[in-house]
Amino acid sequence: MKGIWRKILRVDLSKRKITKEEPRMEVYRNFIGGGGLGARYLYHEVPAEVDAFSPENRLIMAVGPFQGIAQTGAAKWQVVSRSPAIGANAESAATGWWGVHFKKTGYDALIIQGRSDKPVYLWITDGQAELKDASHLWGLDMYEANDEIIKEIGEKDVQVAAIGQAGERLSRIACIGTEKKSFAGRAGLGAVMGSKYLKAVAVKGTKQVEYADEERLEKINREINMRVYEKADWIRKDGTAVVFKPFAEKGNLPIKNYSLGEWEGAFKLGAPRYTEYLDAKPWPCAFCTMQCHRRVKIPKYGIETVGPEYENLAMLGIDTMVDDLDDVCYANDLANRYGVDAISLGAIIAWAMECYEKGVFTKEDTGGVELKWGSGAALIELTKRIGLREGKLGWLLGEGVKIASQRIGKGSENWAVHIKGLEVPAHDPRAVFHAGLNYATAPAQACSHERGNPQHVWVAGVRLPEFGVDQVKEEDKWSWEGAEKIVVAFQDYCNIVNSLVHCKFMVFAGFTLTDLLNTFNAATGLNWSMDEFRRAGERITNLQKLLNLRYGLTKKDDLNFPKRLLEPKKEGPAANKAPYGIDKAIEKYYEYRGWDKNGVPTRKKRSELGLLKIP
Repeated sequence: MKGIWRKILRVDLSKRKITKEEPRMEVYRNFIGGGGLGARYLYHEVPAEVDAFSPENRLIMAVGPFQGIAQTGAAKWQVVSRSPAIGANAESAATGWWGVHFKKTGYDALIIQGRSDKPVYLWITDGQAELKDASHLWGLDMYEANDEIIKEIGEKDVQVAAIGQAGERLSRIACIGTEKKSFAGRAGLGAVMGSKYLKAVAVKGTKQVEYADEERLEKINREINMRVYEKADWIRKDGTAVVFKPFAEKGNLPIKNYSLGEWEGAFKLGAPRYTEYLDAKPWPCAFCTMQCHRRVKIPKYGIETVGPEYENLAMLGIDTMVDDLDDVCYANDLANRYGVDAISLGAIIAWAMECYEKGVFTKEDTGGVELKWGSGAALIELTKRIGLREGKLGWLLGEGVKIASQRIGKGSENWAVHIKGLEVPAHDPRAVFHAGLNYATAPAQACSHERGNPQHVWVAGVRLPEFGVDQVKEEDKWSWEGAEKIVVAFQDYCNIVNSLVHCKFMVFAGFTLTDLLNTFNAATGLNWSMDEFRRAGERITNLQKLLNLRYGLTKKDDLNFPKRLLEPKKEGPAANKAPYGIDKAIEKYYEYRGWDKNGVPTRKKRSELGLLKIP
């Protein structure tokens, strides 16, 4: 198998020991790289008794065979660990140039274990690695740390993955960021990094891995890059803010903590106003011809920074009903600097605003802040307190909405919109029931919209004909008939993409599973069929499910769907719709997966996938 180094870098922070390992080739053939490779190491090295903040938890940063090829979407990289938010296995992806440079240092993955006795950062370059003192960096925000490390190393093209104050202070919604624009945002993995006193990982590489058929690969890349470029003008012009209008027309917006079905204020945040008012320009990732990231100017605050993507914009703005674009963008910038997942942040602030509206929180509880819907001042103030974990309320909300609602009680659990401890992202399962089934069953990162994204069949016109998802009717989005097949297809597809590692946005511009397989075969030389490709995704999904079972997530957790998302909205395109019967849909999903009635992969299924003894 080409396209990999067969080299893993392991860093034991407790012992300050750095070693190199060469996994057996069957590890890659079974789990590919990225998220699949990370799950495999988690399975072998993190038993049930090791919690997220234990020194013996692993923080795994991994790339796949696609890093190093000049193809649009091939700049992604994965972070895998036991999550402090959900207590189970989780992965989150970032992009930029970090993954490309890490691959060029000569490694497929970095495994970090132990806990340093003082703050450190890791510097990796061309097969070499060393730990450096980061005491002077502890307490800096993510952007400041990034700049200081690059200045200290004193070389061009250094890429830094760092945490901010939220990660240092173990917020369960802390993220890891790179290049001041891309973030492994979900499931609190920045807090795992902070628990190890690891401020950052800096990389610079110049090595080039060998690919099986470089001439064919170059031809494939040229054709795909041009096709995506030609079909992505709509998103290249406005970024992901362009989806506000079509999502609103589908009822797929998280308005007022998911309680409303329509709101005119939403259109003040999306394109074209987003592009015009913020003077938004493309800020592309490595090799990307789609160019969805934005660089924006925020007039009220006089700063130029990365603009919020749809999820952040929707959760910080629509979910809290703040329609002031300056305030929403500034809150997003603060969240990025502190190293906070803006999706979870928006959900938590919306929950707190509802608590204030219903008298669960008083002005005394909030330290004088009026947590009123639509208040940009409240949004910004809570972002600061949560990011820095200041005061009782800031510390509590930094624990995430599940823990906060359990501690506060008074019925607030009823409007805490999370699944298994992870705040639900900006896709409403009342608009597409399949999103709810994915949220309930997704084995990596709980309710992720990117570890299974079947809602895109209806809200974005995505199809996976190679996996049997082709012709659908509009009304099917509100039916459980055959829903399990579509959800399973998208989960397995996402696990392939997250293990290669690649960007799922490319499917919005004509990129197909066939393109993915052709690229994989040219890179690796394995010459897999589409059935073998899908089997790899299914294998990784089942391994992740085994990890969740180990960590205590059961059928009961799958069935524990948020009360708010079972309440039909009274207005809008998805009015009077709710995913009733999701419990039966989950059981049909188990059956289709080849799992038993409790959602446990059967011995027969594990045997089919080569998981009786995991390599």
